[in-house]
Amino acid sequence: MSNKVLRYSPPRRGGVARQLNRSWRAGVVSSAERSGPADHPVCAFASLGASSFEASPYRARASRPPLRGGECIAFFLFALLLLSACHRAMPEQATWAGTIDLAQGNVHVPFRMVLDLRSGKTAGYFLVADEKTPIPEITRQGDSLMFGFSEYGAEMRGMWNGARLNGTYIRHRTQGNTLLNFSAVPEVASNIRTGVRSSGAEFPSGKYQVFFEGDDRSQSTTLATFWMKGETLHGTFIAPDGDYGLLVGNPSGGKVQLNRFTGWQAIAITLEQRSGMWAGNYFFQNDKPRGFTLSAPADIDSVPLPNRRTTLKNPEAGFTFEGVSISGETIRSSDDRFKGKPLIVDIMGTWCHNCLDSGPLLDELQRRYVNDGLEVIGISFEVSNDVELAKKNLQLFKERNGLTYTMLFCGSLEDENVNKRLRSQLNNFFAYPTTLFVGRDGKVQAIHSGFKGPGTGEEYQAQIREFHELAEKLVK
Repeated sequence: MSNKVLRYSPPRRGGVARQLNRSWRAGVVSSAERSGPADHPVCAFASLGASSFEASPYRARASRPPLRGGECIAFFLFALLLLSACHRAMPEQATWAGTIDLAQGNVHVPFRMVLDLRSGKTAGYFLVADEKTPIPEITRQGDSLMFGFSEYGAEMRGMWNGARLNGTYIRHRTQGNTLLNFSAVPEVASNIRTGVRSSGAEFPSGKYQVFFEGDDRSQSTTLATFWMKGETLHGTFIAPDGDYGLLVGNPSGGKVQLNRFTGWQAIAITLEQRSGMWAGNYFFQNDKPRGFTLSAPADIDSVPLPNRRTTLKNPEAGFTFEGVSISGETIRSSDDRFKGKPLIVDIMGTWCHNCLDSGPLLDELQRRYVNDGLEVIGISFEVSNDVELAKKNLQLFKERNGLTYTMLFCGSLEDENVNKRLRSQLNNFFAYPTTLFVGRDGKVQAIHSGFKGPGTGEEYQAQIREFHELAEKLVK
């Protein structure tokens, strides 16, 4: 819309015509003043004018005579022109700020994403602090956007209204779907506050033991770790099967809400001080929140190990597997290609965020020790038993993480399948991923349950060192 004087001379000064003159009396409208269709007076008036005009000919003629035919057409066309000019196109490249609603809309989780919607280059990722989680599939049709998370059985569908993207996140499960509302705007026009300055407020720091309400305190094996970076609090919970992923938030007034949204995860952890202790609630999607308290800072080594430890039922027999590759080939542990080779067998799923974290490390190990014969095999258990869907998900998983090692589909997560393939060979199998380090003789030398991702800080680095040491032992 160019800078120029807008004039309109209505035949009468009643109803819509009076609003028209009053709204346009100021005269000059600059395109630089438009912050959005709902924010600009001309855009707001155009919307009001069009709807009022539609009804005006049928109202009481004695109080306000209708506009004449030619004037009605001119007014209607002009109102449509204004509305069209105020509807901004969806940006092709932008960083977006949004919120997604958890706990039946009672908790609002801020998120950020970067999208490139140019034709032929559609791509994007979610940002949690500096951590990037790619969006596997993005489809655009006009003003509608669809993000697909096939591996997790979820999707996001949104519609651009000229100012913001509004829509629904859907997590598909046989026992019922989860629906979460979301809204996002390009950051240049963002009124969403993704953080509040801490102003010297207190915040948790270091490691704490987590005690969930209703659980036996003596059996608690979950830790929390927190650290400040600038004015943003970073942290996560660490369970025996892995961490919850990096969460971030800004302390204010002795309270903080840590947030994480990546398409796979929608999490909020609220914290506040109560009688000198930190306590709060853990929110995951629309599940019932879990209350918890944090103990005084704890040494990770002092926290009790889980009651169960994954071991091989028959160490002499080794570990066997069978699955379908992305190309459709059936591959078995008994194949000649594996004989006399050191192997790392990773029990995983493309839906598992801890598996997303471990994949790049496993690929690094294969690249480093490939000349020593080391081979990594990912055996995947998926949400669905659909073979073609599983092959697609495995390919997406590999592409997203730049992985080169072999991945096999071994069926669904249903108990019958998992019991047959895994629990028949393993005692106390409980975590995805579970990583087996297999020597050249076919015997399992070590089993590592779970994986602690980058959000755990030093624990993550210690784990990297541990995996490298175990790989070196295999190839000797």
